[in-house]
Amino acid sequence: MSRLDELKDQLKATGQRIGTAIQETEGYQKLQDHYQSLNPSSQKMAWVGGIVLAAGLVLFYPLSQISNSQALMVSFEEKRNLIRDLFKTYRESSAQASIPVPPAVEILKSSIDTIINGANLLPEQRVGTIESTVEGRLIPQSLVSHVLEVKLAKLNLKQIVDIGTSITGISPSVKMKDLVITAHSTDTRYFDVTYKLYSLNVPEPTPEPLPEPEIKTKKGNAKPSNKDDKEAGE
Repeated sequence: MSRLDELKDQLKATGQRIGTAIQETEGYQKLQDHYQSLNPSSQKMAWVGGIVLAAGLVLFYPLSQISNSQALMVSFEEKRNLIRDLFKTYRESSAQASIPVPPAVEILKSSIDTIINGANLLPEQRVGTIESTVEGRLIPQSLVSHVLEVKLAKLNLKQIVDIGTSITGISPSVKMKDLVITAHSTDTRYFDVTYKLYSLNVPEPTPEPLPEPEIKTKKGNAKPSNKDDKEAGE
């Protein structure tokens, strides 16, 4: 007898023992008596219900495992995408900033004056450009090199937008922190405006050192070693 036949016999004997033990229980006896008291149609329905219940119990485990596997796959995909986004954000934050060095404060003032001159403002509309300081604690002082306040008076809305757009286009390193607009004291059709500009403290990029040139010596002109000099003297 092969090993497979022995396993079959063992499984069959085990099944018979389990079946006998179940049949001897009180609950099984009550179910058996209740089943015997049913009419043939009810017995048939009970058989069908039992088969459906058994099939459901058999299929429940693999279906639940498939559902759990799908849920785990969805969770895995979400976590993998999250990790990729985190690595991407880390690489972007670790990369060297591409923002250029801001212009010097005098050059910045000159650029602002050029923009104001191009707007054809009247002398009484030009209040002035002054140097100021960083306000609040939101932006550390170490991140700002200069603060300028450009004060203009009696502007219309188009002039406010055009001048502000031109000023913010001077350099990517010059940001407009605040824009204060108040109605003119004598003519409420116009506005007094203060542009507050922050010139960021962007360090100058350090140039990479040039590679040292390789010095190649010719074999014929090679300097003799001390050992060769000693042999030549002998």
